[in-house]
Amino acid sequence: MSREGRRYTGGISPHGDLIRISSFKPRACGPRAADSETGDSVNPLSLMIDLERCFGCKSCEAACKQEHRLGPAEYRTKVVWLGDASGGGFDFLTLTCQHCDRPACLRACPVNPAAISKNPLTGIVEVREESCTGCGECVIACPYSAMGYDPVGHHAVKCDLCPDRREAGLEPACASICPGHAIHFGARDELLERARREERGIRDHDHFLLKPQTIYLERLRNGNGETHPPAGFGVRPAFADAPGAKKIFVEKSASFPYGEEREAAEVDRTEPGGCNICFNCCSVNFQFRGEELVKITGNAEDPVLKGRLCPKAQMTLQMYHSEHRLTRPLKRIGNRGEGEFEPIGWEQALDEIAEKLEKIRLKWGPEALGMYIGTRTGLLTKSGYTRLFAQMWGTPNVAGTDPFCATGKSIAYELTQGAVGSGNSYTPGDLGSAGMYLYIGDNQAETRPVYFGMINDWRIKNRARMVVVDPRCTVTASKADSWLPIRAGTDMALALALTHEILSRDLHDRKFCEEWALGWERWRDFIFEKGYTPEWAEPLTGIPAGDIRALAADIARADGCVIFGSRGLNQHTNATQTNRALMFLAAITGNWGRRGGAYFNMTAGPPIAPDAPPGRRARIERPRIRLSPAGWIEAMRGGAPYPLRALISCNNPMAQWPGQAAAREAFAGLELMVHIELFANETSAFADYVLPAAGGIEKGEIGRANDDRRIVWIEKLIDPPGEAKPDGWIWIELARRLGYGDVLKEEYKDPRVFWDEVCIRNDHLRGVTQKRLHSVPYRWVRFPVASEDAPEEETLYLEGTTAVGWPEGHRFPTLSRRLEFWTEAMEEKFKALGLSALPEFYSDTEQLVEMPYVVSEHGDAEIGVISPFHKGAPTGVSRCRIVAPVAPVAPIAPGGDGGVSPGAALRARGFDTELITGRPPAPHFHSWTHYFWQAQEMWPDLYCQIHPVRAGRLGVSDGDRMRVETPRGSIEAMAWVSAGIRETAVFIPIGWGERQPYHPWRPVNFLTDKDQRDPVSDQTNLKSLLCRVSKY
Repeated sequence: MSREGRRYTGGISPHGDLIRISSFKPRACGPRAADSETGDSVNPLSLMIDLERCFGCKSCEAACKQEHRLGPAEYRTKVVWLGDASGGGFDFLTLTCQHCDRPACLRACPVNPAAISKNPLTGIVEVREESCTGCGECVIACPYSAMGYDPVGHHAVKCDLCPDRREAGLEPACASICPGHAIHFGARDELLERARREERGIRDHDHFLLKPQTIYLERLRNGNGETHPPAGFGVRPAFADAPGAKKIFVEKSASFPYGEEREAAEVDRTEPGGCNICFNCCSVNFQFRGEELVKITGNAEDPVLKGRLCPKAQMTLQMYHSEHRLTRPLKRIGNRGEGEFEPIGWEQALDEIAEKLEKIRLKWGPEALGMYIGTRTGLLTKSGYTRLFAQMWGTPNVAGTDPFCATGKSIAYELTQGAVGSGNSYTPGDLGSAGMYLYIGDNQAETRPVYFGMINDWRIKNRARMVVVDPRCTVTASKADSWLPIRAGTDMALALALTHEILSRDLHDRKFCEEWALGWERWRDFIFEKGYTPEWAEPLTGIPAGDIRALAADIARADGCVIFGSRGLNQHTNATQTNRALMFLAAITGNWGRRGGAYFNMTAGPPIAPDAPPGRRARIERPRIRLSPAGWIEAMRGGAPYPLRALISCNNPMAQWPGQAAAREAFAGLELMVHIELFANETSAFADYVLPAAGGIEKGEIGRANDDRRIVWIEKLIDPPGEAKPDGWIWIELARRLGYGDVLKEEYKDPRVFWDEVCIRNDHLRGVTQKRLHSVPYRWVRFPVASEDAPEEETLYLEGTTAVGWPEGHRFPTLSRRLEFWTEAMEEKFKALGLSALPEFYSDTEQLVEMPYVVSEHGDAEIGVISPFHKGAPTGVSRCRIVAPVAPVAPIAPGGDGGVSPGAALRARGFDTELITGRPPAPHFHSWTHYFWQAQEMWPDLYCQIHPVRAGRLGVSDGDRMRVETPRGSIEAMAWVSAGIRETAVFIPIGWGERQPYHPWRPVNFLTDKDQRDPVSDQTNLKSLLCRVSKY
């Protein structure tokens, strides 16, 4: 049905955040205040919105649109930045109808009888849309900007607290879904009593004497009586609400079921499953009308997540109904990069691909094929189907996105603990019992909103301390007791200084160190010898020594401290050593193998690693070129150390790989490139064949690796669009043509069979059978479970327990049974690369202050040495050495380096700003959410966050177009002027691309460097580069 034929049913003004609610004043919650708020209704229904728990993820906004089928620019509930148009603190407000006792909208309505009424029992103000003439008087009259207008139906619209859901005994959609536990629904008196019990202040927003019934709980205050962060740290970005950015969504029709009548989206069947987008791995309910998917909600039966869901999961509804999906196999007919294709059939596509692969193998050898298999494909494909295919084909050059995200922390965990992941879980008795939460380089509020909502809720309930160390005042930092704005790339220096302070003052857990931390004395002596004190760290990190000492004391005296880390630690050239240094900090304070204490760096992926029979595995003749696919570029464009002539890609390397100019040159010269994907993107334009893939409930799979060790099963519930096929189907069909059908069998096209028969053949997963996954209504099991009836373990590695697969008494899965920080064997491994297992500090190559950095002895055109750290096929890596920078004797001439550090040479050329990249706000995840119209409506344009002082010097105003340059290239972005970032830095998020349908931009990886990688893990530095910025 066309948009003109639909009747939209809601909408706050898109600019509803320019409201007078910024003048809220806190007041005490007492009996008189509660009594005075009771209007004509005896005990009206109400929402209570907690500003301390709300972190602006916009999940409530997504739920409201889904529940009421609202199209672009139409709202009943909208998350806005709290404050006026020119400033305000980094807080968010869920703007919705206040259901006033004296509604201005009702009194303004000229229709007789009025089209607006107030229910005398519930107090809910409702619009009778059939009576409304669309005059707009109520919209003008509402001082809270809570009334909207439907331009198609020509009537006013507003929040009515979801009457259909209330009739069914359910909460309003926004309250049921909120990841932050910030929205509560019930009788107003009961909500006020709850606020009183929790000693919470209530915001007074009755400046218009209308007696609004919605309750807003005030932010908590610190010991100085102030909320954190201070005013001005979160100025709302102008580009997010720019009319031009919104216009495209009004012009385009929304996909089904948005814009449909209520009857078209009535639910008659619900199927449990999971979200396949991010690392929260939320359990969801897929709701159908007949065979049509009409809604995605949280699963309230989940004992951990309890129905909470972020906006991304809800907006996958738009993925399953998207007009932008690939639906037929395509063959290139134009030049690479032009995007000119013709549709062909599957038989022709796969026959031709198999034939060309055979020719390449005959001419160049099997290792001339590279396989880039990202997590978009699902773990069954990434770790199962493609692993078996590569073993039989004979190529070692197989990689995913881990070298851009997580290999540094994974190797650090394996060295220290013998297995990846902390072993803790998101339960009240484990992570919920911590006395302190320390976030270093982890913006969990926007990357895993549901998990952060749980942590923040426990923080408030238990009065736990929260500290965030990050170059930006992130949304996570906005909820913390303290934000320490560290210089990117110096987290290792901070960890060493904290350790020095704790050990020198005898604040460590000596018993744990002596019993369970092998080599801790060697580290202690080395740190003392090097003088890694807080005073040493201050000029490197930008954090005052006094603050470092105070943080060390907080960690040491906390009854359980959870140190969260993520990409802010991993995406540096010192990734492995930084993670090890923070693991050492956790260990010496006893925060390992206990409830409420941990080093927690993101996900613990299930150990899926099937092997083809020995007789069916091809002999690997040459080592893997590099672990990171960025290290393949020289082999692709220059043939060294040996040619890589074909690539099968299942992600979007033309946005993800660093050094895009070099990557695109390399891709242009390939003999064969195959792209398997959901949406056409930049990579598709370079492909010879584009194969349309199925995703999520179109194929059946498990969710991504996640923080909580939960394996979530996602059942196949619908058919993919057009001729799209599951990734597993594609690899099995290609394998059959190449003679591998006896291993990648036809029956394995059923992911349930493949899972039970192939993927879980180890003690960690043997009990995670289809039977067990389907025995619970939330469809997940927390591994390890060695049998179907084995109990799940809340916390691994507790004292007195035995690690899975190890002899009795092996608490940790290492040879020594202890956490290992230094052994002679470990030292030999590091020495092979020119390093030490002891924590000698170095940082990234490009910095604004001089500090040690690593120099590689071999480029990617050489194999170098074989890494002692990488599993699987022998892998090339460069030896390196740590270089202490030398200050120039004289000023560096433009274009020269004066024999000094790369950073000094770049600074002399005018590259005077630190560039940080990373994840965008909660509605987005990499590139595929940019095909969801609502995610783009929420955060439309690529932006560059810049400090007001630097912006002022450049003449840049909020919302201006900016140019950002590095020696590798340049891009443009919209300016977000905000004090919530170090004055010396700018931040640009990943995920945008040139071929996206709504707001295309060149990706930030035109600025990054393919050669700056951690010598141990091959992890790319994406967080600390020098750039120069200017007004466009």
